[in-house]
Amino acid sequence: MATTGSLREIPLAALIETGCRSRASARLRLRQGEWEGEIYFADGEIVHAVCGDLKGEPALWRLLRWTDGQFTLEDEVRSPERTLYRPWKELLLEGMQRATGSSEATGPSIRSPSEIVSRLRSIEGVLGVVVSGPDGVVMAAEVPEGKGEVEGAVTVYLAAAAEAIADLLPMGPFEYAVVAEPQRRLLILRHAPLVIGLLLSPQASPALVLSEALGRLA
Repeated sequence: MATTGSLREIPLAALIETGCRSRASARLRLRQGEWEGEIYFADGEIVHAVCGDLKGEPALWRLLRWTDGQFTLEDEVRSPERTLYRPWKELLLEGMQRATGSSEATGPSIRSPSEIVSRLRSIEGVLGVVVSGPDGVVMAAEVPEGKGEVEGAVTVYLAAAAEAIADLLPMGPFEYAVVAEPQRRLLILRHAPLVIGLLLSPQASPALVLSEALGRLA
């Protein structure tokens, strides 16, 4: 069985999440103009990607930049090889960050912390938003039960911890992190000089929320 459609209607990130959550073997065929690519799924993970002469992560990074084109999702198709080994959420988060960072921002930049809260709070799956300065002072917040100061302090503390880890390991500068707790998840990202924390619902996809948030902050 095959499902076809347009990337304008269903973003590639959503297709990848669907393919992984189904936990079935499948092939996602992509076409944008003269370019073609394929992504393979097995056991709830992305196991292989190819685009032109690229394979593995470089191919996946290129494909995740596509916002237009056609797709065909085919069930019960096994991958001819394995070139991807990291968890799919980790790959998708990094790929979306790379794709957004490589594109030029359009429209005016957002300067007001209250405007940031307003724009990000309306993203599906976001239960609360806190915007803090680098010193931990909450600039604006909209969180459940009005615990903005607490969430702001936690956000800045975790961002600082992530930056320290990134400095110790060959990971590059800190850009975002996802912190999971039994009853919630917190997506932390830096929008210099501010630090932003997004409180996510249990059903929310951090990758999709990150992609939407970066687009609204551009």
